Order: sequence, then structure tokens, then C-alpha cells
Amino acid sequence: MIYNNKKHFYDPYDSLDAEWKARLSHEMLSVREAARLSGFSRQYINKLIANGVIDAKKNNDGNYVIAWKKFVRWFSALPITLTSPIGYASYSLKELMRYTGMSRCWVLKFATRNSIPSYYVGMYRRFCKYACEEAWKRESIALKRWLTIEEACTLFDVDAEVIFALAALHRTRVKRQNKSLFYNKADILSVVKKGGTLCHE
Repeated sequence: MIYNNKKHFYDPYDSLDAEWKARLSHEMLSVREAARLSGFSRQYINKLIANGVIDAKKNNDGNYVIAWKKFVRWFSALPITLTSPIGYASYSLKELMRYTGMSRCWVLKFATRNSIPSYYVGMYRRFCKYACEEAWKRESIALKRWLTIEEACTLFDVDAEVIFALAALHRTRVKRQNKSLFYNKADILSVVKKGGTLCHE
């Protein structure tokens, strides 16, 4: 049985390409290998080890090594990952929920609806960061009550002058927030429904 965001088994090698599977057949990763796989710098990995975020131990040469499963457990739980040999930059399910402010069920439907690429690391599913952000730019507009001029033009497929004209004719409410102007989406939509035109009379 496969769940939407978690698999029923734990395989550290799931998301690696054939080249890495062939090269990394040993139990432990060096800091250099962990950095290469994660997309982070060696300095950052060493900092995480020093802070106890990544569980590591020293080998006979006095260098830190990280067990495969512990590396995967850390990497799979990251809110955001960088592009790396494991996969493209990604969001975890929880981070995507935080980013959109939506529920787990909505986020999973959002990923399906927009054909968001995803991959598994160990048990957990990760979602392509770029695709999520592009899809959210489109969908978030529909959830807002107040739109920037750019969002209004995108949603209603009109030029900015048309929205400015509606505001001048008091056919749409306008508010100022953080030095920016926002236009009431419902007012603009009512013009569309009434006459099918956004141009002033």
C-alpha cells in the first residue's frame, strides 16, 4: 500500500540515480559525500554535526562519518532542499502546507491538480519547489479578496489602464497597504458578470 506522502517501507537508496547507487555501497558517508548528496557545503554539514542536528561519529582517522539511514532521516525531514544528486530543489509536505497556508488534503490535491513533480527520499515524498511556487502564483490569486494591479490584470486578462479606469469611476474599491494599492476582486468580478466588459462607459 502506498500513501500520498509516505511509503510503507524505508529504503535509503530510493531516490538516488544509478551512478550514486554504484558509488555509495558502503554504510557510512563522509562529510564531503553528505555535502555532495544534500547540495549543502561541507562547512554547513560540519556545523550541523557540531550542533547535534546530524548524528555523526568519528572514524579511526578522526574524521566525521554519517550512517546512511541517519543521513536520509535528516535529509527527508528538511522543510526545503536544494538541487542535488538526490533530486531537484523541493518542499516537504509540511513546508508546502506552511507556504500556502492550506490543509494537508488541499495541498495534496493542489499537487495533483497542477501535476507537481515529486520524488521520495526514504519514506517521505518531496515536491518540486519551482513548480509549487509557479502553481501557487496562479492559484493564490483566486483565493484573495484584494489584488495588486499585476494580479488583477493576470486574473481578468486586461491591461492596467482598465483597472485604473474602474477605480476612477468608483466601480471598484481601492485600499492602500504597505505603500501599495490593492483592488477589490469582487467589485471587478461584478463588472465582468454584469456586462462582460471592464471598459468604462
